[in-house]
Amino acid sequence: MFPLDQPLPTMFYLTLYVVTLVVHVLFMNYVLAGSAYVAWVSVFRGTDGQRPTAPAARVLRDWMPAALSAAITAGVAPLLFLQILYKKDFYTANLLLFHRWMAILPVLIVGFYLTYFLKSKRITHRHGLVRAAIGVGAFACFAFVAYSWTENHLLSQRSQVFKTAFYATSSIIYTDPRLLPRLGIWFFGAFPTMVWMLGWQLRYQRNTGQPVPGSEFKRLAVTGVVGLAMAGLCACGYLWAGPADEVGGSVIFGQSALVWTVSSLMGGLVLLIGLVWLAICPDQPTRSLALATVGSVVAILGATCVREVVRLNRVDLEPLYTQHAAAMKVGGLWVFLLFFAVNGVLIAWCFALARRKMGPLNA
Repeated sequence: MFPLDQPLPTMFYLTLYVVTLVVHVLFMNYVLAGSAYVAWVSVFRGTDGQRPTAPAARVLRDWMPAALSAAITAGVAPLLFLQILYKKDFYTANLLLFHRWMAILPVLIVGFYLTYFLKSKRITHRHGLVRAAIGVGAFACFAFVAYSWTENHLLSQRSQVFKTAFYATSSIIYTDPRLLPRLGIWFFGAFPTMVWMLGWQLRYQRNTGQPVPGSEFKRLAVTGVVGLAMAGLCACGYLWAGPADEVGGSVIFGQSALVWTVSSLMGGLVLLIGLVWLAICPDQPTRSLALATVGSVVAILGATCVREVVRLNRVDLEPLYTQHAAAMKVGGLWVFLLFFAVNGVLIAWCFALARRKMGPLNA
């Protein structure tokens, strides 16, 4: 079973990569789906400047800069492990997409500042069209980053012959019939995660005395169910659009990935039950949110492992085994863990200071 089917050093880095990637995906889903939700509300509910902002959109707007910071910070570790594990193929894809790939950083900077504009009081009191333009702009930045990573991932798994032919075309845009369906899986699949994370925030606000109607929880639950259904349809489209050499069910349901495939499907089922329960009983969200949380984490972990099994069947890691072993002998793990703990304490302290300054109703 993955990753036990690999040598110890490679297994070590694969495990760290998967675990840290899951943490990054949780925050990334909050940002991607949350920015889409805010953009939708800004365009269709806030253009007249008179209607009050929905509690969910208000919380997302206030927390988006912090969530984006968490997503970017949590993405550093899996990016480093990715470079150790798949050095040649990952770097080759980066170079082939060089100009657009390098655009990710300035686009993220623009998106980061737009999230601050969205929560500023000057923008809040301006005409709804201004808020809508900023909301759509922030979402467009994060959608571009998601598209670029999906494009890079698919290109990195193509054969060396294909990469050479792609280089000869001098193109910096990789087209693939699987690209949009795969991007759809990530995009629509982000909504259920955003729903339960945002649901916990709204529950906290309700418990501290701020009015949060049950209809808001119900609306979120319906959003999560629709997102889960659309992600499933995109997954079917992804399998249907795959070329003849694409890895199919023989790998996904093979010995290495079977446990993780079943775990992902079962987690998705538990997530669906939790979201439906939240829609039926929106005034008592605790248990349904807990069920959705567990199901979502299990589903994401299983899907991430299956994703790597598919990649390992398309990319030959054996020539890199010696490099993985050499990297594992390099010291620094305890230093990393020490600073990880110190920074975790400092971040928690910052949140505690902000909460004490703002008061429980606005924290």
